[in-house]
Amino acid sequence: MADPFADRLRSELDGIQAELDRLAERRRLVEELLTLESATVSPPPAADKPRARRTARRTEPAAKRSRSPRGLITSKIREFLGQQGEPVHATKILAYLEQHDAAPRSAKPMPTLQSALQRLKETGELENTGRNHWRLRSTEASHASEASGDSVSEAASASPPAAGSATPISAPTTPVVTSTTRFGLTPPSDR
Repeated sequence: MADPFADRLRSELDGIQAELDRLAERRRLVEELLTLESATVSPPPAADKPRARRTARRTEPAAKRSRSPRGLITSKIREFLGQQGEPVHATKILAYLEQHDAAPRSAKPMPTLQSALQRLKETGELENTGRNHWRLRSTEASHASEASGDSVSEAASASPPAAGSATPISAPTTPVVTSTTRFGLTPPSDR
């Protein structure tokens, strides 16, 4: 009767020893990661209370970040997307910027990149094809948008007809729509 009991105890001890060995290896890896991280980043102040941590951060001198040249991010985005044949996800764009030392230098670079991508979209240089995939606008699409949106300016910038020519100046073909809403005022009453 003692024999099966002893065997069960030995198997439990072996299981516990294997778990201890696994935890020791995990601890070694975590310590190694911490030493690597502390070599690249200064360690945060050690404090148990959140208030103590906040005051410790305030007393440390703020390290100044060097700014990248103006327009570097947008030019690198244009450069990268110009090399791509299909839409690219924003994380790949960020990885490219990081490889070329042009990534936004902020605590959270992705929102900064999203802002830059949105600005380029509003200027008509980029388009979002869905699910945060971006590409440069094709020249055909940009010409089509220019033709539809700039017909008034094209008509205004056209050279006047030469004296004596029978070609009349045509009015712009796009209708001009004015707003009938006045903000902050009540609608006019019937008179």
